[in-house]
Amino acid sequence: MKKTLFMLAAASLAMTACTNTEEVEQGFAQTSKQIGFVSHVNKNTRALGNKNFSKFAVFGSYITTTNATPVHIFNKVQVKKSEDAWTYDEPRYWIDGANYTFYAYSKENETLFDDNRANGYTAFEAGNLTLTDYVVDGTTENQKDLVFASATATGQEKNNETVPFDFKHILSKIRFQFESNFPEKYTVTISNVKVTQIYDKADFTANTGIWGNVRKATESGASISATLDNSTLPVENTKIATSTEMYVLPLNYNATTSGKQFARVNFRLTVKNENKETVLETDRFGSFAPNWEQGKAYQYKVKLNGSAAGLEQIEFAGTIGGEDNDGWAEGTDNNVNFEFGADVPANA
Repeated sequence: MKKTLFMLAAASLAMTACTNTEEVEQGFAQTSKQIGFVSHVNKNTRALGNKNFSKFAVFGSYITTTNATPVHIFNKVQVKKSEDAWTYDEPRYWIDGANYTFYAYSKENETLFDDNRANGYTAFEAGNLTLTDYVVDGTTENQKDLVFASATATGQEKNNETVPFDFKHILSKIRFQFESNFPEKYTVTISNVKVTQIYDKADFTANTGIWGNVRKATESGASISATLDNSTLPVENTKIATSTEMYVLPLNYNATTSGKQFARVNFRLTVKNENKETVLETDRFGSFAPNWEQGKAYQYKVKLNGSAAGLEQIEFAGTIGGEDNDGWAEGTDNNVNFEFGADVPANA
């Protein structure tokens, strides 16, 4: 009987995506009353970071003691980094005593285009921002880091500080590590790595900072492909290959609105012996029900070996003869008479 191809183990899931190790650009008191911004993005590997962060969209409103209805003063205004300063067009100014709420996001220095809603759009109503129908699928356009920040402030007559945006990663990030447990002289090649049955559309609400209405854009869900640093193992004395990172929507697949659901990792496995003869070439998959949280990265280990891949090992069994007499057969020359005494011939 063929066994499941591999074991999927969440390798301690210790790779949290957000580590506050980069320096924050410090806010400073302004001599003018123009509203200014300063930002910081938590350090990450492939994702958006302070060094390559250059643009975000800002939304802002204020209320006063005499007017509790939010007044919008920023609505998807582009804020760009110019040398060491963040700037925007058409300055806005602080109102003494007004209470401000600001939201900002960046999709790897891009923003959503509301005239093309295929991948999501923004809505800023009554002082609250939502990213609606946001898509994270396998297309290059939608495999991008998404960061978000919020801030509040009270306007003063003078010495207002820049608005400090501390951006957080609000997607989840996954990758797979393949480990070959085949004998040294066997070559293992992994290709066509992808995750399927992925929930790929959701709404993000700024005032709560969480995703909702997470769903599949199509019945089958999204398919996201990855490449490997080493597609053939062993290579350079290692038997481990690691995939590129893939962005996914945060979701507990064990508790969806449709009950427990499963994602799948798919790949093609090719195994050759020392004579470079193919002993196995097949497509394999494994199902798992992850619990992906926003701002966290996950690594899964896939262990490959012959028995799990469905290969039958060459085995031997040995016995000596039959089961009786340890394999000794009984001879047929049994009718021999032995004579004893003085009359027996000497050469008998």
